[in-house]
Amino acid sequence: MDRGTLIGLLLGLGLLVLAISLGPNPRYFIHPQSMVVVVGGVIASTLIRFPLGAVRGAFGVATQAFFTHPAAHQEIVNELVGLSQRARRESILGLEKHLPADPFMQAGIRMVVDRVDREHINDVLSQEIFATQERHSLGQEIFRFIATAAPSFGMVGTLIGMVHLFASLKDPSGIGLGMALSLLSTLYGAVIAYLFALPISGKLELRSREEAQRKRLMLEGILGIADEMNPGQLEEQLNASLAPRFKTRRAGAPRG
Repeated sequence: MDRGTLIGLLLGLGLLVLAISLGPNPRYFIHPQSMVVVVGGVIASTLIRFPLGAVRGAFGVATQAFFTHPAAHQEIVNELVGLSQRARRESILGLEKHLPADPFMQAGIRMVVDRVDREHINDVLSQEIFATQERHSLGQEIFRFIATAAPSFGMVGTLIGMVHLFASLKDPSGIGLGMALSLLSTLYGAVIAYLFALPISGKLELRSREEAQRKRLMLEGILGIADEMNPGQLEEQLNASLAPRFKTRRAGAPRG
């Protein structure tokens, strides 16, 4: 669980609720007409802009913003070095009985065991990394679009409210309705954009980069195993591509 995302979302919503509850009447901030204009407009424009399947998929991908990947860089390096050591002791074919759980790494090791050409392994796994990033980028684009559309429909609600306001100048009872529609539409649009859609888009982009980095690390290790690289040298090579805080050294790892 990504506590930062959850804490930030709950904190933002909590501050909004607190600010509203400290006012004279919190019910003033519940305005169905404004919700219809903003939420309905955002949904409609998003469905016009993107395929329905992509929109549904984006909200599924959005759950990644609340979870961190279970496999840390240290664990990946340790597992790859362990596989390299096993291949050195038992031969490459011995890895078939000890396939890793991660689907990406497992696919790569299977190709190594099957003696698939190194360049083909690199091409296949690199293409998978690229395709995954493309899928993720579509989800990010959808949330960025929502972040743009929500304030725009907030402005639409404001304009509708201003029309109601000016049309009711001779009837004071209608002025409040127009003002409420104008102000609350802007509020709803801003909250959707800046508390939800834009942060989620940014977090998904970060998660996508992290996943691509993990898979590139796996790919480098898989190619090293395919080349029958010395386990100690493989560990050094994998560590060289990591930030200092991610570097690891397996106790007793052979150097030659």
